Order: sequence, then structure tokens, then C-alpha cells
Amino acid sequence: MLSPLLVTKLHLPSPRLPLVQRQRLWDKLNQGLSSKLILISAAAGFGKTTLLSEWVHQAQVPVSWLSLDNQDNDIQRFWRYIVAALRENVRDIGAATLAMLQASEAVTFEAFLIPLINELAQLETALILVLDDYHLIQTAAIHDTVTFFIEHLPAQIHLAIATRVDPPLPLARWRVRNQLTQLQADDLRFTDIEAAIFLQQSIPVSLTESQIATLQTKTEGWIAGLQLAMLSLRDRTNPDLCIASFGGDQPYILDYLVEEVLQSQSSSLQLFLLRTSILGQMTGSLCEVVIKEDTVNGAEILEHLERQNLFLTALDANRTWYRYHHLFAESLRHLLLRREPNCIREYHYRAAQWYQRQGYITEAIQHAISAQTFDYAAGLIEQEIQTTENPRIDAIALGNALKELPVSLTTSRPWLLVAKAWAAFTSSSFPDIVVVFKTLENLLNQGININENSDRFWGLVSALKGMQARQQGDTVTSVTFMEKALQLLPVDNSWLRSLILLNLGVTYFVADNYQSAKGLLREVSYIGRVQGRADPAIAGLYLQAQFLALRGKLESATSLCQQGLELATQRHWLATYAGILVQVALADLLREQNQLATAAQHLNQSIERAIENRQPGLMMGYITLARVQQAQGDLKAAWAAIHAAERCQPWLWPTILPVETCKVRLHLAQGNLDAAIAWVENSNLSIEDELHYNTTEHSPVASELNYLTYARVLLAYGQHKSSASHLQDAWRLQTRLHKFAVFGGRTIRVMETLLLQALVLQAQGNRQESLNYLNQALNIPRQGNYIRLFLDEGKPMAELLQQAVSKNLHSPEVNLLLAEFGTVSGLIEPLTEREIEVLNYLATGMSNQAIADRLFVSLAAVKWHARNIYSKLDVNNRTQAVAKARELGILS
Repeated sequence: MLSPLLVTKLHLPSPRLPLVQRQRLWDKLNQGLSSKLILISAAAGFGKTTLLSEWVHQAQVPVSWLSLDNQDNDIQRFWRYIVAALRENVRDIGAATLAMLQASEAVTFEAFLIPLINELAQLETALILVLDDYHLIQTAAIHDTVTFFIEHLPAQIHLAIATRVDPPLPLARWRVRNQLTQLQADDLRFTDIEAAIFLQQSIPVSLTESQIATLQTKTEGWIAGLQLAMLSLRDRTNPDLCIASFGGDQPYILDYLVEEVLQSQSSSLQLFLLRTSILGQMTGSLCEVVIKEDTVNGAEILEHLERQNLFLTALDANRTWYRYHHLFAESLRHLLLRREPNCIREYHYRAAQWYQRQGYITEAIQHAISAQTFDYAAGLIEQEIQTTENPRIDAIALGNALKELPVSLTTSRPWLLVAKAWAAFTSSSFPDIVVVFKTLENLLNQGININENSDRFWGLVSALKGMQARQQGDTVTSVTFMEKALQLLPVDNSWLRSLILLNLGVTYFVADNYQSAKGLLREVSYIGRVQGRADPAIAGLYLQAQFLALRGKLESATSLCQQGLELATQRHWLATYAGILVQVALADLLREQNQLATAAQHLNQSIERAIENRQPGLMMGYITLARVQQAQGDLKAAWAAIHAAERCQPWLWPTILPVETCKVRLHLAQGNLDAAIAWVENSNLSIEDELHYNTTEHSPVASELNYLTYARVLLAYGQHKSSASHLQDAWRLQTRLHKFAVFGGRTIRVMETLLLQALVLQAQGNRQESLNYLNQALNIPRQGNYIRLFLDEGKPMAELLQQAVSKNLHSPEVNLLLAEFGTVSGLIEPLTEREIEVLNYLATGMSNQAIADRLFVSLAAVKWHARNIYSKLDVNNRTQAVAKARELGILS
């Protein structure tokens, strides 16, 4: 006697509300109607059933639905249910099949499937058959029947399977034949936008963008995780606190993962999952060491877990390294703490030893600390800081590790204190360095001896003192300490020697000592490339570029920064401190050349990487972005960037405007003279102050850049208030700054002071002398287009350049500058910034398509710009346009 069928298994689930419209996935499923099998495979809670039900409700194709369960592992029952599902749309189909399934004599599966397939082939309309929860089917014979069924399905019939585990079907064969459409966990994860919509519809309280982003990051787009977060938030009055503490130890998360995932695994697999949850990353041999079970084959189990979609993510193409989903790992660790609380330290210790043997010192130190084997961790740190090779731990990770060691340990071992000072300096934690040195001096005064590598120890101490002196503005003392450090160290290519050479180069840079720096920086860059160390290899290039840009060699400076960026890209150093700063440096040089869109693109990339990797230099990125946005006329965005810079760790080059000074430039651009004057008064600046190239500890605002800004404030006040005294003060200060820049050999600062003097004379009504100073500035030999130097002075400079044209002063160059201003003499309508950019590419002979690719725009957009250029220049083709542009001085 046959058991009755449960009809509710055939019911199509109703769409859930609130509903997130997942059109991107529906489109993929619609495309899957051209294949025989649609497979949705992912772990529990990724919304497989919901997605399928939403899709079939909006698809204009009849759907037969079957929700499978454990009882369906009987082949007869399985196919009876499939026939019943099909009969929801096609009455009386499968009668012959049912008769054979009920016959007392056994028949082959081909025998009972062929009649069913033949009947389906006769259907004139398409039909979708959905099998939900297929992972519950474990019977090999059923898989064989399903394979036969799929391979012989008529074109108008489509099978959709939802499963937690990839089924043992010939998927690879169907994939090659384009007979398979597959969606996996990465496809199903909520995007940031989908997560925001879901949470906004589901939770009565309003969440901020930041709160939503935090939940999305913690759940990694796992839909069930967001649903469980929603349950946790519903009854909470403080969403911030709830979101901050949301993790794998939450009762909702734990209950779900235990019931839906863990309990269905064998005891040995549960043990593997729990013990390996302490690992941030996993590979087979590491798992074996942590588990310490003779029968465990780590690689095979990891492959099995991946096939089972058990919240495991492959980290490399070879599928050697994996990690667990973050919430899943947190839940496992919480359960491990309940079941084996006294064993966790031992597991971490085993992991630390494995990592040390493999040479992964950062990870070894982290696990040694988690094992609370602090002496072991300290020994690993001391070993790395004394090595002649590249340390296998970066400064940020080192600083974090040292914070987790007991204070009694870090204050009693000299090498740990030196390591702490190095990490503090690298992360711009300058007050910490003072404390560390006091502790070190007290320790050494107690008679602690440095028996091993004493020269290396004292060399590093001397170098760190040199860095500290430089930070305090005492470059003379800094150089003395650095040179002493080099004398103490052997002449080799060790990481420590390259670090000291680099910092000596930085000290020369801070002091603008180009003669001493230029040979040294080339050496530093060479050693860095040989060693494979990002900071010296790249910093040696971008520091040279800073010197050259100040000395009128903009093209050479840009080329060096481009070399540095290419090197960072090739060697995967973009996320390092040096990789971030070389992109900021390049962006600033492009800003000067008025290539604002490209500069902004570089800055956004470098800022994003700096945030992700917690690298210093973020402040410089935001300040430079603010200057780019100001140049683009987007003052609101510029202020936002400056406010972001205010929240960053202070870390500036002497070639970058300080935050407060940049704010003054923005105030001037907006005509807010009161705010600019307030800055001058609060800074206690005077036109008679002693001038310094860079700030010092005793004169925190007395830098050349600040005084140049002070001169602009005086000029602006004199222009707008017709104040002769302010104009006279501006003239006196600019005259002093001019002599100071000439003495330092800073060509572009010389040019800048001449331009400011020309504007003072213009404001005083002395037109002829104003043009004379402009002429002097234009006569200065230089390489490259210093454009923002002129454009940033605004309308008064444009008017002065127009007067220069009328006097035939440097007509081609002046017309080029006026073109950038948008006021070229001889044009009915000025060219836009983008049109000038396109025109420059046209002059190189590039095709329209090549220009489109370079500018990341469509071909039609380039053609449209070209037509506008021809119209404004009154020409008919690109050859004529280039010739006319050169005639007008728009092109050099």
C-alpha cells in the first residue's frame, strides 16, 4: 500500500514581505532558461528558497514546485512526488510512470522515466520544475535518475535545484556544454544597497549609513545573519551598542547555526570545525597540527567542507588556503569555549609553532599571544628586530602585538622597547616615543647589558633619536644621530641600514637640503628594490620628485612618481605606506598640471587603501583632495575633505599645506576674509618673523607655506578693503619670501613670490611694474606646465595675463594659461577643461577610440567634444584644430 502524498510539499511559497527586489539575480535566472539546469547552491540562510519563489512568481512561465525532505530518499516516493508536482500544471501526466513505480516487479529507471520525458516533450509551452532542499537527497540511485532526466529533458522544460551542497551530478560536463546556470554564495550575498533596503524595511528604528555598513561587514551579506541582526535590534533602545556587540555569540546566531549546520555533521567533523575556528586562515597541514588527530587529513576535510558549502571561503586560486565566514567562526569559537575551555591556549600554541616553522612570523606572534605564551611571543619579536634580512612583521602589526604583551615584559627588555619606539614612530605616535625612550634610559641606567648585536642595538637607538629630533624640527641634531647610527652599523644592505639611510634622506627633505639628498635618495631606492622593501624603494623616488618639483622640473618629478606607482603595482605594494604616499605625491603633481579628474581618481584610490590598511599619510591624501576639489569649484566637497583630514593622525610633508592653512585658502576662495584674518591673529604671525622652510617644535606655524598663505591674506584684504597698509605689508613679506626662496634654490617658490608681487603691484594700480614682475616669473626656466600656480590666484591673475597678451608678453604660454582659465584671446567661446584635455590627445595623433579609453568615456562623448572644439576654433578637422590651437598658444 502506497502512503499518501503531502500536498503542502507541492505548494509554491508565498513571497515574503518586506521584499528586496533582486533584479540582478532574476536576470541571471531568466538567462538560465536557455540551459537545462539552474542550480542555486549555498549554505543555510543565503536566501535560496526565497530567491526562487520570488523569481517564479514574476516569471511568465508555469512552475511546478517540490519541497524535499529526508523521507524522499526512497526512489519510488521521490518520483511519485515529482509526477504530482508536474500534475499541478499538466493534468494526468506521468500515468505510465506511476504505474511502473507501483508495479510489483522492479523496472530500470530508464523504463519509468522515458514515458515521462516523452510526455514532457509533447508540451507546447515552457515549464519550470523546482526541487527545493535537494541536499537532503543522499541516495545514489536517485542522483542517477536525476542525471538521466536532466540529460534528456526537452528544450522547453527547465529544472531548478536549490541545495546547500553541490549535488553529485555531472556539473562539469553540463557547464562545458552551457547546459548549466549556477548561482553560489557570492552571487546570493546582499549587496550594500540590498542590505540597506532590507534593514530599512525590516526594522522600526532608523539606522544610519554607518550602522548599516557595519552590519553588512559583519554578516558579509549573509541574509540569515542580517535577519538575525534584525531580531536582535527590534527590542533594543540603543542600536549603536547592539550593532557594536553583534557577533557569533548572539543567541539567535548560535541557535541557528547549531540547529541548521553543526548538528547535521559527524562528531569528528564537528571537532574539526570547533578546533580550527581559532584560525583566521586555514590550510591542510596547519589544521592537522592544531587538531592533532592521526586520522585527520586537513586538505581533504577542507575540500569536503567547501563542497558542502559549510561557510568556507577559498582564499587562493589553488584552493590551498581557506577561511570561515566571520559570524560562523565566532559562533564556533564561542561553542569551543563552552566545550573545551582549557584546551584553547594549547591549540593557539600549536598554531604559533606551525607558523614559525613556515616563516609566517606575524601570525606566529599573534597565536603565541593568544596562547598567553608571552615570553615566546617576545622572543619572536626580538628575533625579527635584530635580523639582517627584511623583518617579517610590519610596523602596524608589531605595534599591536606589543600592546598585547604584559607591561612588565615590554618595559624590562631593551630590544622590545626599541621595537616599540620604531612601531610608534612609524605610526606617528610621537608622544609614545618620548615615554619609550625615558623607560629605555632608566632600564639601561640600571646596568642592563646588551650582549648580542650591541652595535645593531645602539645603531637603531641612535637612528630613532634622530627621527625624534627631526620631528621636533631639529634637523642638525637629527643628521648627527643618523650619521652616528650609520657608523655603528656594518656597511651592508640590511633592512636597518636602508631604514636609516631613508630617514636621513627624509631629514634632508624636511630641511630642503637637496645637494645632500639627491645622491642618497637614489641609493636608498636602489637598496630598497634589491631588498624587496617598499618604503625605501618607493620613498627614494617620490622624495626626489618633491625636490625636483620645487626646482622647476615638473616633468621629471611626475615621471619619478609614475615609476614609483608602477613599482608599487608590480610588486603588490600599493597598500603599503610608501605605495599610498607615492600616489598622493603623483596626484599633487597632476593637480599642479590641472589634470584634476585624474588627480582625484588617484587620491580616492590611495585614501581608500590608507583607510583599509590603517596607514599614516591619510591626512595628506585628504588635504590634496581638498585642493583638487577646490580647483574643480566644488567647495562643499573640499570642506568635507578638510574636515576628514582634521580627524586624521598628523603626518605632513613640508610641501603639503597644513590643515589650518588649507582652510584659510578655502576661506579666501569664498571671500571669507574675517575667518582668514582670524587665523593670522591666532597664529601670531608677523611679517618680520624669522623665516623657516619647515615648522619646528618651537615654531609650529612658522613655515614657508604658512607665510605664503599669510601674504595672500594680506593681499586679499588689501584688494577688497582698498587698504594701502595691508598691500604694503604684503609687499614687504613677499619680498622677504622671495629672497628666502632664492637662497634655498626653490625655483617655483621664487616664481610664486614674483607672481604674488605682481598682484600686489596690480592692486596698487602700478600696471607696468606689475607686468614686469609677471614677465620675470614667466622668464624663469622650468620643465613642465605649472598651471595651478597661476589659476589658483583667480580673477586678478586672469586680468593680468590678459594685459600681458595685449603687450605681446610670452603670448603662446600666456594664451595657454588663459585657455585653462577659459578666457583665451581670439576665441568666441572658451574651451572647457575636458575639451582642452581632448585637444591635447588629438595633438598626439591618438584615435578617438584610444582617447575614449584613456578618459574612461564613450566614443560618442569624444566625438561630441571634438565637434565642439572644431566649432569654437572655427575649423573643420583635427589637423586644423591642432594648428589653430598652437597658433593661439593653447597647445605648446
